[in-house]
Amino acid sequence: MNAIELRVKNTPSFRVDASNLLPAVLASAESNELPRIVLQGAGETCALGDLFDIARTQAETPSLTIEGDVRWLDRIGANMTEGTLTVHGHAGDHAGAKMLGGALHIHGDAGAFAACEMQGGRLTIHGDAGDFAAGALPGDMEGMTGGTLTIHGNAGARLADRMRRGTVLVAGHAGDFAASRLVAGTVCIGGEVGAHLGYGMRRGTLFLTHAPSRLPPTFTEGGHGFDTFWLLFTRMLAKEIAPFSHLAGTMLPRRYAGDLAVDGRGELLIANS
Repeated sequence: MNAIELRVKNTPSFRVDASNLLPAVLASAESNELPRIVLQGAGETCALGDLFDIARTQAETPSLTIEGDVRWLDRIGANMTEGTLTVHGHAGDHAGAKMLGGALHIHGDAGAFAACEMQGGRLTIHGDAGDFAAGALPGDMEGMTGGTLTIHGNAGARLADRMRRGTVLVAGHAGDFAASRLVAGTVCIGGEVGAHLGYGMRRGTLFLTHAPSRLPPTFTEGGHGFDTFWLLFTRMLAKEIAPFSHLAGTMLPRRYAGDLAVDGRGELLIANS
C-alpha cells in the first residue's frame, strides 16, 4: 500500500475541487499518473502536478498528506470511505462532505459546510470551522447522519443544522442557531453559544458546559432519573477532547426539553458549575 504526500508549490487563482483526491484512489494510481490527475476548478481545470510536489512511500494502509495552506481547495475528503487523510494547514469548504469512513485530520481551520451530510468516519478539525458544520446542503432535508466531528476551536453559525445522527464536539464557541432543527444525534459545545439555540429542535441531545446568556423560551426545565444515561454519556466523552473528557464523576446537569414550538422532544443539558 502507498502513502502519498502533496506539498503545495503553486496557488491557483481559482477554487479547486479536491473530491477525487482520496487516499485509496491515489494509492492505487501509478507514479507517472499522479501528476496528470485533472482537478476541476471554477470553469477551469488544472493538473495535480501543477499545484503540488508529489512524494510516495510505502505504508500499511492508504494515506494522503497535504502540506501547506489549501483554503482554496474545497471538498477535501468528500465521499471518503477508507484510509487516512491529513492536512497540515487550512482547508477550504465542504471538507468531509458526505464522508462514509476513514479519518480526516485538518491541522488548521476549515471553511463552511465541514462534515455536511457526513455518514461515517471521523473528521477532526484542530482549528475553527465555518458555518453549517455537520449541517445539510442547501435544499436538502438531512444534515449529518453518522460519524464523529471534533472541532478543537470555534464553530460558525447553524452548527448541526438538520442533523439526524452522529456526534459533534466543539471545544470552543458556536455561533447563532446551534443545533437548529436537530432531529437526532449528540452535540456538545464547550464554550459560549450564540442566539436562537436549539431553534426547531425535535429530538437529540445538546450538551453545554456553559449556560447560555438567555434560554430559549420554548424549552421547559424538568426531567429526572437520567443518572444511568449521564454515567454512560460521560464515559463516552472521557475518550474525547477537553472539556468533555473531564466530566466523569461530575454532578448531574440541568435538563430542559424542547423545542416546544415544534412539539419537539429534544434534550438540552447544561452542566452545573
